[in-house]
Amino acid sequence: MKDVSHYGPALCTKFHKNYVLAGYGPFVHVYDYRSNTLISKCRMFRKNKVHGISVSAGEEVLVYGARSTSVVRFEDILEKESLVGSEKINSDWVTNGEFSSDGSQIFLLTCYNKVLICDLSCEVLSRKSLRGERSILYSGMIKVFAPDKVYINAGTVMGGIIIWDLFSETKIHNLLGHEGSIFYVTLSNNGRFVASCSDDRSIRLWDLETGKELSVGWSHTARIWNLKFFDNDTKLISVSEDCTCRIWTIVESQKNITELSISNIYDVHLSKNIWGVDVKEDDMIAVTSGNDGRLKLIDLLHLKRHGDEETSFSLDEISQQLGVVFDKNETIKGFQGFSFGIVIITSLGRILQFSNTTKQWKLLLTDGNFVAYSITNGIQAHNIVVFSNNKQDVLLIRFSENGDDVIKVGQFHVNELSKTNNCLLTEYDEHSFLLTLESPNPRDKLLCLEISIQDLKIKIKHCFNKPENFASSCLASFQNYVLVGSRFSTLVIFNLLNDDEEPFIIRRLCPGDTTTSIKFVENKNDSTVFSVTNRDGYYDFIELTKSNCESPHPQFSYKVLHSNKMMKGFLEGAFFNSNSEYITYGFKSSLFYLYNETNCYELASEVCGGAHRQWKLNTINDGHILMYIKASRLHLRKMYHSDFPETLEKGIHGREIRDISICPGASTDTNGNFKEGHIFCTASEDTTIKLGYFDNKTGKVQNFWTQRKHISGLQRCRFINEKLMISASAREELFMWELNDKYDKRPYVTIRQTLPTSTNNPDLRIMDFDVKFVSQSGDFILATVYSDSAIKIWCYKENINKFELITQGRYKTCCLFNVALITLKNQLFVVISPTDGFLVIYNVTEYVPFSVDATSGDLVDNKLFTTVLSLPVPVSQLRVHQSGIKSLDCVVAPTRTSAAILTGGDDNGLGLSYLTLDDANTPALEASDFIDSAASSTITSGMLINGGEEAITTSVDQIVRAWKITAGKLTLTDKKYTTVADTGSLDIISTNDGTGFDKTLLIGGVGLSLWRK
Repeated sequence: MKDVSHYGPALCTKFHKNYVLAGYGPFVHVYDYRSNTLISKCRMFRKNKVHGISVSAGEEVLVYGARSTSVVRFEDILEKESLVGSEKINSDWVTNGEFSSDGSQIFLLTCYNKVLICDLSCEVLSRKSLRGERSILYSGMIKVFAPDKVYINAGTVMGGIIIWDLFSETKIHNLLGHEGSIFYVTLSNNGRFVASCSDDRSIRLWDLETGKELSVGWSHTARIWNLKFFDNDTKLISVSEDCTCRIWTIVESQKNITELSISNIYDVHLSKNIWGVDVKEDDMIAVTSGNDGRLKLIDLLHLKRHGDEETSFSLDEISQQLGVVFDKNETIKGFQGFSFGIVIITSLGRILQFSNTTKQWKLLLTDGNFVAYSITNGIQAHNIVVFSNNKQDVLLIRFSENGDDVIKVGQFHVNELSKTNNCLLTEYDEHSFLLTLESPNPRDKLLCLEISIQDLKIKIKHCFNKPENFASSCLASFQNYVLVGSRFSTLVIFNLLNDDEEPFIIRRLCPGDTTTSIKFVENKNDSTVFSVTNRDGYYDFIELTKSNCESPHPQFSYKVLHSNKMMKGFLEGAFFNSNSEYITYGFKSSLFYLYNETNCYELASEVCGGAHRQWKLNTINDGHILMYIKASRLHLRKMYHSDFPETLEKGIHGREIRDISICPGASTDTNGNFKEGHIFCTASEDTTIKLGYFDNKTGKVQNFWTQRKHISGLQRCRFINEKLMISASAREELFMWELNDKYDKRPYVTIRQTLPTSTNNPDLRIMDFDVKFVSQSGDFILATVYSDSAIKIWCYKENINKFELITQGRYKTCCLFNVALITLKNQLFVVISPTDGFLVIYNVTEYVPFSVDATSGDLVDNKLFTTVLSLPVPVSQLRVHQSGIKSLDCVVAPTRTSAAILTGGDDNGLGLSYLTLDDANTPALEASDFIDSAASSTITSGMLINGGEEAITTSVDQIVRAWKITAGKLTLTDKKYTTVADTGSLDIISTNDGTGFDKTLLIGGVGLSLWRK
């Protein structure tokens, strides 16, 4: 077995020159952070995880974690795959390590507040301690000021911070004030300040000279794990369990009062825990590492790097610059951004332009038709701004490429409407754009105008009948159709070639209200995919398909390919960036956010006051500009694309992966999009399911989607064929998902059906499920087992898309961990594994409306009427384990007269049993082999491979074991340590790619690893 790639918690990170070093399990990864390239992956320890890294001026690297330490050359880390030969094991846990000022020695602080002074071979030269002090440390930090001045900062488990001098072994301070264990303590480089954080969620700033507490900082919502001074010791950066990175300014007043003031908050990691942080001060960027495995780069000058990130104007300031007197009650009514600047209109119809180049305003014109009420829109690609009022007037202005000149002004009045209350624009073709005008009168038509880009004149007028309860909110075009979003989650498609044709209407696309954006995504053959967002946080990807394409009146059909919901408040729109990542934006309370939904991190945010005010987001050459009115000022917030990579590792789940499933194969119409690897899904304790893809050879994992339908921690996920996946969790949640992988850019997944619950407020956990398909059909039976010992069998009918309960019963009162459906000859059996250590077999052949084909083992539909039957008594029970059976896998022999059953338990044992049928179809369950201590802790998953001739198991001891099965006996053939902690899930797929390996293993827990066998 060979480990190919690993994604898991990164416990520490460190800048060195143009590199970022990060500790991933026992490995140190080295990245060139400017080019976003993984340079090296070097194993430092055999088993222990890397908790800290220090680099000397002489390019020596100290790596420590648990009881392990190692000092190696930086160039060796770059060039070698393993340096475990340099690992030294200490007698005590090392909480911190640092080089001496000349780099000739290292200092190691242990959990007993003792310091080991070692040479560069990690041989102990002397030991230092604080006499009479017996504290146990949760954290610690060594600060080297000079060859003869080294301070030890010891964070105790009892809430005290002991600062002592290494060489004199004398106490300097015992700082008291925190409640709970001290998670980190650090000293400023100038020797003035001590900063600490603890279980009480506070950051405290102390005066090193006097020991006086100067300030307490409250902002984090969970425990704080790490701190660092930066920017000449004027600022502090902190990272926390709440997955945020926060910047604090140390404010010193003239009254000798020093305070911590929160200045920035970055939402950068997933679910739980950011462990490491470092700052490169010459570039003013930070890097954070977390439990999700992400390495996130943060631009600490995101509001200053370009110099024009934040600008605001009042009409008084514009008046002084222009020399134009504005009316006392005159206000800004609308604005539109362009690459050259912005254009605004006031409540008295004055239209003004601001230039990004000159930083000056100029008055373009005044139009009395747009006094009091106006709507402002624009076509950015062609530098066209459009103003409309409620009296059917429209004013259009086209600017030159640099915005210096007005190329064309157009104006018209429409008589087809009695009044106008909405105007929307969208690009159409290379010569024209579309403009829709809507009246509040439901009897009026929806007016759609094709307007020439060149002369701003109307080319064609379209008058469409408005559907009932229609209120336009967003607009898009595709080929000869215009797509209009409306309230009540409605999408209407009008044919521009036939105004009288009835529109195609999609109602209640999602549970939300107003549709906020429609974007073309991709197309294939006669089908086109659009992204549709809803203000209530939902987004959907719909497939529109035209039938009878040669007909002048083709028919539309639609299908939801993908659906999800944001958890960040109002969703105002979304788009794909140049990296094919889905970017969403909207409002959460008073905050505007720009969010990378594909990789789940915030790109930018702005405290603007919320969605109820005037605002607009426009694209600029190298980013976006948010414009909004707040306190009668026009604010311009430019959100530039980062000068640095956003991430060095994108990461996975922030919490434990409970289950993994590999899609058995791509569908026939993918055109080989995923032929180099496989689509897979992971189900996590954080309640999310991730859909991703891995490359067989490189092990590189790409995440596509993070699904948030479940509201409780996941228990199981499994692809039941190449198109369907089922997930299950607490609260009796079981969802069946449909995968669509035919498109070129990404797969999509959406819920096809939900399993009914037993009550309106369910509290049971679905522990496991299994399915058996009906021959040549999409119908199947589903067996589910529950935490209260219930067993249910359901029938799924594809044509009506419905689950029907057909059999139910109860084992005893104990929890059921696993279930399997097995067909032998013409009999159907349910196998369960409870917490009492028994394997229990039910024969349910006569309790389902299907028969079993004795040759193939497939179910045959007998077209019987279904009623709910009671589960029969077990036909066989066998005690295999002393306690709960945590893993269960079965393989049926080719003769279909027996099945091998592999079980792993809480008792650390591994069992092999056989279920057999004799000539009279009488079942017998017999134990074939049992390994008492197959692992040193619970066996959490096991799979039979190669037709039951081999098996792979994982266990909490982080050992993956391979077994050979010969004549019903288990023999250990290989074992290998995995860096995945709490190893709890496994899936295996056959891969024949000419590499000498024929199996790919995905191993999940707190992290994800890909192995080959």
